[in-house]
Amino acid sequence: MPTPETSLHLIVFVPFACAALALVTGRSLGRATGGFMVVAALASFVQCILLLVQKSDAGVAHSIVPWIEALNIQLAFRGDSFGLFFAMIVSGIGTLVGIYSCSYIPKLDPGRVGRYYAALIAFMGAMLGVALADDLILLFVFWEITSITSFMLIGFWYEKDDGRRGAMTALQVTALGGLAMMVGFVMIGVVCDTFSLSELQTSTQLQSTLAGSALFVPALLLMLAGAFTKSAQWPFHFWLPNAMVAPTPVSTYLHAATMVKAGIFLVGRMLPIFGGAEWWSPIVATAGLITFALGAYQAFHETDLKAILARTTLSTLGLVMFLYGINAASQDAVQILNHAVYKGALFLIVGIVEHATHTRDIRELTGLRHNMPRTFLLCVVAALSMAGLPPMFGFVAKESLYGALLDNEVLHQTPALQWFVIAICVLSNAFIFAVSFKIILGVFCGKPSAKAGHAHEAGLGLLFSPAVLVAIVIGVGAAAVTHGPQNLLNGFSSSTHAHAHVALIPDFKNPGPLLLSLTTIALGVGIYVARTRVGAVQVAIRDAIPTMQSLWDQFMDTITTVATAFANHWQNGSLRWYFTGTWLFVSTLGVFALYRGGIGIDNVPLSLAGAPWYGVALCGLLIIAAVAVARATTRIAAAIAITATGYLTALLFVVYRSPDIVLTQILIETVSTIFVLLILYFMPAWKPDKLLPAGRLMNVVVASIVGVVMFLFTVVATSDQFRETRNLAGSYLTRAYADANGHNAVNVIIVDFRAIDTTGEITVLVVVGLLIYGLLRSRRTMT
Repeated sequence: MPTPETSLHLIVFVPFACAALALVTGRSLGRATGGFMVVAALASFVQCILLLVQKSDAGVAHSIVPWIEALNIQLAFRGDSFGLFFAMIVSGIGTLVGIYSCSYIPKLDPGRVGRYYAALIAFMGAMLGVALADDLILLFVFWEITSITSFMLIGFWYEKDDGRRGAMTALQVTALGGLAMMVGFVMIGVVCDTFSLSELQTSTQLQSTLAGSALFVPALLLMLAGAFTKSAQWPFHFWLPNAMVAPTPVSTYLHAATMVKAGIFLVGRMLPIFGGAEWWSPIVATAGLITFALGAYQAFHETDLKAILARTTLSTLGLVMFLYGINAASQDAVQILNHAVYKGALFLIVGIVEHATHTRDIRELTGLRHNMPRTFLLCVVAALSMAGLPPMFGFVAKESLYGALLDNEVLHQTPALQWFVIAICVLSNAFIFAVSFKIILGVFCGKPSAKAGHAHEAGLGLLFSPAVLVAIVIGVGAAAVTHGPQNLLNGFSSSTHAHAHVALIPDFKNPGPLLLSLTTIALGVGIYVARTRVGAVQVAIRDAIPTMQSLWDQFMDTITTVATAFANHWQNGSLRWYFTGTWLFVSTLGVFALYRGGIGIDNVPLSLAGAPWYGVALCGLLIIAAVAVARATTRIAAAIAITATGYLTALLFVVYRSPDIVLTQILIETVSTIFVLLILYFMPAWKPDKLLPAGRLMNVVVASIVGVVMFLFTVVATSDQFRETRNLAGSYLTRAYADANGHNAVNVIIVDFRAIDTTGEITVLVVVGLLIYGLLRSRRTMT
């Protein structure tokens, strides 16, 4: 059995290895590539269970590997109960989605199938990294990988406009939030001098230090921006319904069970750090409650089955966010698991329906129960759980929610607010109840429609995964007659003192939750019966009020317009303009550095006394050659003048007795000159631009400014005031032979000490060469 530290690494990194294999072998294996996802997800799930068993015996598994030690950033993972609970949802649902995908994914180009599974498995690895990361920067890295891979998956049908639009909107919103979150994390690290999540959660001293800092509120707001955008909280909720253009397995995995819960998970992690802040409850609870109510309300008038499920997903995400806002974290594990299983099942069932009828429009689907009885049975159980009816897990979760709202200490402080919140929750759950029966009765009951008449029952490969989730829905609900589910889910909560009441049989001594459930059912029935009138009112309201999607589109259009105008002004195709702007900017920075650094030139020797006459003569020749470059009227003359400056510079190094630099300089100049002359040979004749006097004057001014600034920097850098701090050159010289066995210090610096820089420069040259070759070859093909 692997050690706990090894298990943590296996859980996170095995999926990435399988993603690479899927990408490489997808073309040859086809749909069987899904086996990599099943293996990776199942292996991670088993490792999570083993860690839970080991945790009960040896404590929380923790692994720390130094990463960027200078910034105190580590590859740190921690397997606490809440993290492992989230990882088990990710890997468990991932296993079922992998099995389902093998039968669902149509016959595509083999290479495309490989890319699909590679992105899906890599996404799973990133989500597992988010669940188990114990370093804020590491968490951010995995967080961004989920954004990138989800973009690839949402836009899988990239040939469709809706696919590209949905993927782009999701990436824009989540990436913007991720950037804000990163800044918040950096603020936390600057104040507390650590990025360790476990230290920040447990150290009261660090929490006091952060709370007393001026960066506390900005860090809180930026962190919440990342969480709200990822979990589609109001006002960023609009991207999730648009992401339903993804294949159904992707929607199930990303938008029902995993990705959208990442923001919820982050808020649960940050609750011990920021939960006591004055701004916490107003922001988190308000955004969550609005999202909860808005998602349930909007789901009722949707006609696309996946859009309906997306809106109800928004509702549940808002509910959990609201619970964190009122410090009712004991409920998180109950609500998260309940939603994952019933919503995962419903998404997979919708995929089966679409697979059989080629439509998701509820107006075109009636009477499917005749041709798809097993799918109908699974849908009934999952939808009843969403409606919150016994004996399903959903009923147990809803009773637990109402009990928490009635007993919540934060809400008790303002009774009027408490009953207002309860009323909103009951009404929202009533809409979800009505939506549940809209799915059951609208899709499967009644006279078979034309689409339903040609439908056929799905095979075992498609039915297996939703059947497992439905079994969990029934099993957890039935097991709630005991204290087993309550003890288990309280142990998985982010709260260390969770006390959620999870029971199938209501407590008749405390009838409040049961009465609220009965009220929810009565209102839900009324909404469904009056669905035509309610839908008409909803459509009228929707048409009268601008949506957040339209506001976001206007915002992005404005950004695009401003960016285009800016680019047209600054990126106008003129090399002269680019050089002028770049060098003036560099010169301005140089002057600012000299000014802010308090560096003067009073004690800088500017006398040429003692300088050898031949050195002064070489400098004069260098100046003449440089002027010749600027005054050249042909490309060949300019190239020769540039070469002359290079060779004269090499002679100047001879004066300073630096043979290594001389050899390197001569070699570079010789090779460069040969290449330049070869290129010029194939180029058309050059006609110098005719500049007006104002343009020539501008050139003189810019050249003079740059020359003076560079001169000042060179003189100051070589003056006595920096002699004691100039130890880098001496270090290179002393280490060149000892560490690299090289006598040519310049070559050792280029090849050994700055090997990564050199590799990057070579890579750039190779890429440019390949691009030029490609352009020339395409030109030959066209002609």
